[in-house]
Amino acid sequence: MTASIIQAVLLSLSVAGLYAAVAAGLTLTVGVTRIINFAHGEFVMLGAFLTYWLYTGFGLSPWLGMLASGVALGLFSILVYRGFLARVLKQDEHNQLLATLGLSILILNIAIILWSPDARVMQAPALLPSLQFAGVTIPGNNIVVALVGLLLFLIMLGIKNHTRYGTQMRFASDDPALAMHAGINVDRVFELSFAIGGAAAGISGGLVALVLYVQPTVGVDLVIRAFAIIALGGLGNIPGALMGAAILALIEGLISTFVSGGGSWGFGVSFLVLLLVLLVRPSGLFGKQVQA
Repeated sequence: MTASIIQAVLLSLSVAGLYAAVAAGLTLTVGVTRIINFAHGEFVMLGAFLTYWLYTGFGLSPWLGMLASGVALGLFSILVYRGFLARVLKQDEHNQLLATLGLSILILNIAIILWSPDARVMQAPALLPSLQFAGVTIPGNNIVVALVGLLLFLIMLGIKNHTRYGTQMRFASDDPALAMHAGINVDRVFELSFAIGGAAAGISGGLVALVLYVQPTVGVDLVIRAFAIIALGGLGNIPGALMGAAILALIEGLISTFVSGGGSWGFGVSFLVLLLVLLVRPSGLFGKQVQA
């Protein structure tokens, strides 16, 4: 029983690495630009397909596939931002929501038409040896997911808190008009944050290909959990996203392991967490309380 609990906790923490990677990119973009990017999940899905194709078609290592997916989705995010998002930034918030929701639906439908809704498995070899102790076994690729997710989180935290661009991001997010008067190119800062978020989504897609099925709807599942994590951790709060990911993954993992039929409760748990946070503490557990 003790080994089962330890294994469930450790596997949940490896899943938390994936959730944190997806949510950290999304919360950085939302926190800086204030655009709710519903298409972030589809960016993750594209990263998963790209890693899958590079491995199955060209034999490229998943390590390099993840890196290539990060670069490709970062560039694609710049294209999306320049293509139309920069034009709706100054418009009504509803137009911004509709723009990213429309982009999400468009990418999802194109993916289904081109590649069918069928699920694929990359079947990559273990990138790291499994961890075995006291009757507990953690597969090597789950360890990779946890480590890469944590590394991605630390990189984004470092960019935001310890670089000149990070300072400009925080300034532009707090007061774009004042930031422009201070000589900051707010449009360029927003573009950079969108590109970093997109790159994180691409790498997250590589992690998805490593341990989950690759299919057009995989991003939908993850982005819903990412929104719950952001609500839990606080908007724009990257450490909060990590804590939120760990809490959500542990709840899901323990319910899935020890409750009959708990494997089907993932979405229900995410929505329940989202609703409770919005009702009790709308700013999230680690977000700033805004005085009315």
